[in-house]
Amino acid sequence: MTLTQAGTFSQSNIGNNLVVTAADTLSGGAAGNYTLTQPTGLTANITAKALTVTGTTVSNKVYDGTATATVTGGSLVGVVSGETVTLTQAGNFSQSNVGTGLAVTIADTLGGASSNYTLTQPTGLTANITPKALTVTSAAAVNKTYDATNTATLTGTLSGVVSADSANVSLVQAGTFSQANIGTGLVVTAADSLTGSAAGNYTLTQPTGLTANISAKALTVSGTVVASKVYDGTNAASFSGGTLNGLVSADIANVTLTQAGTFSQSNKVTLVPA
Repeated sequence: MTLTQAGTFSQSNIGNNLVVTAADTLSGGAAGNYTLTQPTGLTANITAKALTVTGTTVSNKVYDGTATATVTGGSLVGVVSGETVTLTQAGNFSQSNVGTGLAVTIADTLGGASSNYTLTQPTGLTANITPKALTVTSAAAVNKTYDATNTATLTGTLSGVVSADSANVSLVQAGTFSQANIGTGLVVTAADSLTGSAAGNYTLTQPTGLTANISAKALTVSGTVVASKVYDGTNAASFSGGTLNGLVSADIANVTLTQAGTFSQSNKVTLVPA
């Protein structure tokens, strides 16, 4: 004679110390000579089924000041046939700053008929945070007076900084004229840079198409003496003693003052005592 044991839980969902109703049976040639008293007082647990996720991918992203990662592509494995369990994917980078091969911690959640399941999170995932490109709006080059250099002064406003970094990224503007000598509509090449604790999370697109003028520098002459002369039929005058003021030091050897002038008339002037 053979005992075949069977039973049913009081519910199909997870729980602890659930009542189990025995439904044992007897089989064999002499089984008909017996009756079976079922065991009672039986309990057991139904524990949650662990689900896994396959096919998860994490997207690289451009720096946005947060550690939030975009997680896609995952599929649930292990759901009991006929039940609808949904997967919501999420994750976080190990840091919010720019980096390559950054570890991503997955924080997926279950929805739908999920109360009887646990979820094993995917591991070993990495992705990159790349720098955000900034631009300079209203960029312009300032006209200047000749100073023997091609250094240019630029103006403009930094555009695209993440709001949380507004105090941590600054624009340093610089540029060069295409020549040091005077000219109009000279091309100016920008060489702006970024500073600040968050500057490493950005790249800078240099403004283009900038032009400006270099105008001549005004010089003065001091200490000039005009010599009196004997009438010679001309109004030419002789100058001496003049000193050139305002010359750029780099040009001292390259600029010479030649003094010349004319009287208002060529005839002699007779002074009449008062």
